[in-house]
Amino acid sequence: MSEENNQTFGIIAQYTKDLSFENIGSTAEIESSQKQPQIDVQLKVNTEKGKEKNVFFVALIIGINAKFDKPLFILELNYTGEFILEGFSDDLIDTILYVECPRLLFPFARSIIANVTSDGGFPPLYLTPINFADLYQQQKESKNQTLQ
Repeated sequence: MSEENNQTFGIIAQYTKDLSFENIGSTAEIESSQKQPQIDVQLKVNTEKGKEKNVFFVALIIGINAKFDKPLFILELNYTGEFILEGFSDDLIDTILYVECPRLLFPFARSIIANVTSDGGFPPLYLTPINFADLYQQQKESKNQTLQ
């Protein structure tokens, strides 16, 4: 029996852990101008070992500040998934937690952001897809350079 047959990767739950939306400005300024608002998106992936064996929590933390000469809105979202990982090496678990888990969570977080901005009176904000493998590799390289 190969080792692969003993591996388990699954999602137990996913949910909005925290959500904040502040509508500071007005859409009237955007509608009367030809310019696009400046949108700053910050993304962070946090992982945490659960109390139960082989259970991990992965949080996508997304912060968005939109400006158009003055602030328009601030959106902060913590979208979390609870995953089970069994039978993987530590290196592979790290990669799964920082690449595959966020990849599975991102479409749901993206949808929430589009709905919240639309419900807040702005055009829906659709975040561009993120290559979490590239992001993870950049973080690993940055960490290695810091240690040298």
